[in-house]
Amino acid sequence: MARDISELIRELLLKHDCVIIPGFGAFIGNYFPSRADRKEGLFEPPSRKITFNRHLTGNDGLLIGHVSAVTGKGYGEARDIVNDWSGELRTRIMTGNPVMIDHLGTFSLNYDRAIVFEPDLTVNYLLSSYGLSAYHRRPVSGFDVRKMAIEKRHTPAVYQPSMRSLITRAAVIIPVLVALALVPFNDRIFKSNIEESNLNPLARAELEFNREQIDADRSAAAAEINITGDSGTSDNSVNEMKASLGLTVPVATANEGLRETITAPDTAANRAAARRTTAVVVEEYRFMVIIGSFRGEDNALTMVEKLRRQGYDPEVAGGPDGFLRVSAQAFPTLDEAKVVLEKLRPEFPGAWVYKSRQ
Repeated sequence: MARDISELIRELLLKHDCVIIPGFGAFIGNYFPSRADRKEGLFEPPSRKITFNRHLTGNDGLLIGHVSAVTGKGYGEARDIVNDWSGELRTRIMTGNPVMIDHLGTFSLNYDRAIVFEPDLTVNYLLSSYGLSAYHRRPVSGFDVRKMAIEKRHTPAVYQPSMRSLITRAAVIIPVLVALALVPFNDRIFKSNIEESNLNPLARAELEFNREQIDADRSAAAAEINITGDSGTSDNSVNEMKASLGLTVPVATANEGLRETITAPDTAANRAAARRTTAVVVEEYRFMVIIGSFRGEDNALTMVEKLRRQGYDPEVAGGPDGFLRVSAQAFPTLDEAKVVLEKLRPEFPGAWVYKSRQ
């Protein structure tokens, strides 16, 4: 039994208009434009239907070359495959029984014993119309465009308010305008009191905690009075000022290193100055570059290990509501902290600087 090559013929018909079977005939693809049958309501897309010409039997090499490429055989073996298939097909047709080839059509003999071909019209071999199928649409009846064009349409009259309505509106609007003109302009009226929201659940807790820290720092700074003298002030001038305030002044002897205490006169002015004077409390701060806050200790330690591998000196500090703050590194000055903050911003957009006491 010869090998069936009808599938290879269908593949060629999708790309070529004519496929010749040497010694048998040629399948030809004919283009048909889209068609609309208004009477039946049928719409068909563009298509290419297959017909058969039994007089085109010359070998153009298209079919044999395709068979050779698909099967991997030489040209001679591919030609034998095509000849065997066409010979077997001819023998089956000459018996007088119709021979059908899937998705191509049916071969049969007419009264003159000539081969005739009836194509399968349900298959469209036009690739540009792939997926499009014919469909029926019921024609629209009872619709007359001319009648709609000449139909007189009722246009409603334009509404005009009465004088009483105008007076009523003016009586309401004029007092409102006068009141607005008399009220002094205050831009705070037009400011929104809506607080901007942040998608970070820790942002509000961090903000409240920072506000408490800032208020505490301001309270401590308000209580501090700097009594440190100028750098160019001599020891004698300092001792004289202390003596005038009623403070003890240590005096060292040149030979023995002993110290004596000089007590200033106890006057009302000196006692008042002493009460107004408070000791200077010098606090040292450091500036921590905070990467983020974590509720879980494991997450915080993981971030610490990551920062340590990047060359930083990280640490974990306590935050509000039990959260753990992870700092990449702490610096004695704000300028140094800002430099590292700019380096970390691309990787950690939410990084910020926290001012902490030593």
